[in-house]
Amino acid sequence: MTATRSAGAAPQLFHNLQALRAFAAVNVAVFHFALIPAASVPWHYGSFGVDLFFVLSGFIIAWSSRTDHRQFLVHRLIRVLPPYWIVTCMLGLLVLLAMPTGPALDWIGRSLLFLYGVDGRPPILFVGWTLVYELVFYLIYAAALRTGPRYAPLVAIITLFVLAYGGRMIGITTRDWPLLAEFAFGLAIFLCIDRRSEPAHSAVPAALIVVGIALLFAFEPSLHGQEGASADQVRVAKLGLPAAAVVLGLIQLERMGTAVRSRFVLALGAASYALYLLHPLVFSFVLPFPAGTLAMRFVVFGVLLAVTIALSLGFHAWVERPMLRVLRKRLIGETRSR
Repeated sequence: MTATRSAGAAPQLFHNLQALRAFAAVNVAVFHFALIPAASVPWHYGSFGVDLFFVLSGFIIAWSSRTDHRQFLVHRLIRVLPPYWIVTCMLGLLVLLAMPTGPALDWIGRSLLFLYGVDGRPPILFVGWTLVYELVFYLIYAAALRTGPRYAPLVAIITLFVLAYGGRMIGITTRDWPLLAEFAFGLAIFLCIDRRSEPAHSAVPAALIVVGIALLFAFEPSLHGQEGASADQVRVAKLGLPAAAVVLGLIQLERMGTAVRSRFVLALGAASYALYLLHPLVFSFVLPFPAGTLAMRFVVFGVLLAVTIALSLGFHAWVERPMLRVLRKRLIGETRSR
């Protein structure tokens, strides 16, 4: 980090959050790599990257739509869905090589729609479950924007908490979705930031970041293997709140003029969605191999991470960005990057 305060200039807001995106995506990847026999190093942390992404998404959506929310839902859908479909089809090619054509095509088709198979098989790209939460949040926020950008965050927060903890009770949903509360945390941070001045001293946001990250690493192991709405409620408390503290602290630091400036880190943050989607494809090639010595597992682990980062940067530069420019121009008539 470097201090970059300039008199009279509004500080850039998103450098620290872009760096946090990189941190979150890499942590999710290394968490999954360590579960693969050939790369099973003694490192069992990183799934909290999902919670960081959810809180980040809540804040960034509110911030980016506060002055321009035209075609909000179209913007979000073309940002999330096409890359997901592309990577799902890439994995689908491997499935076609390993399974009979009929069942393979059925699995691919269902996966493109985020649907489980009739036998309970999850989508090919298993991280797609988190994108379902993202898409639900986008639909909620798009509806909230009907009240105007000023009231949308508060309306969305209320709606998210209802669906998170009371949707089943009042008959709106068949189950509660506690993880939606993490998006509400991000919206609440936006409301706090939008209405308050800079913090008086950098020690407060720095403490939020340090304590938040420490709690993420401390609490995550206790959540491994737990599933269902009750487990998600615990996850929101143990991981969602610390994730919100980290996001708030990083934003406050940047408002005071301290921001990440590493070009590589920021580039990796820009490619974080690609990294998130592609890392299951990368480790699928070593999935059949047994565990070797600890030294060999560390080598495989490192190679997987390096290949994933390189592939993600390339995918973002040569596939994701050009595709988004074309889609925005054709579907929205937008000629500048958003």
